[in-house]
Amino acid sequence: MPNGFCSDLRELPSQIEDRRLARLYDYWLTRKGSRRFPSRSDIDPIDFRYILGHVMLVDVLRDPLRFRVRLHGSDMARWANYDLTGKFLDDLPVADYRDYVINRCEGLVAGGEPVLVRHNRILDGKLRQYEALWLPLSESGVEVSMLLCALIYDVDGH
Repeated sequence: MPNGFCSDLRELPSQIEDRRLARLYDYWLTRKGSRRFPSRSDIDPIDFRYILGHVMLVDVLRDPLRFRVRLHGSDMARWANYDLTGKFLDDLPVADYRDYVINRCEGLVAGGEPVLVRHNRILDGKLRQYEALWLPLSESGVEVSMLLCALIYDVDGH
């Protein structure tokens, strides 16, 4: 996966390493059916309890384009040592990471395609790698109105 991310949908399933992310991607594909995107109402968090603590739901607000975190999963919040639920991504405390995440979200809104990411960040003074799957949702079926992200840290440090 060059540059740490995969956006080629034909290659995406074979690039996902974490089985929970692969399962979530299959779920997203099933829920969208023949449409470009599933809507938020098509997604039931009970269906992915196995990964729920690693999930972030992000509302896409427009004019101006901003991102508000509707849900910051408990495992994600524990690793990060902060909870973004109800806050904007602008509130991410680390400037470099904040810019990275906002740019990633802007790209997802513009491109409208799922993206798999492998990235590193410093947590608790240690470099941690993670694999994240970003999935767009749409209420109109045309423009992205929400982002579903599942992020799994490599706790073994591999």
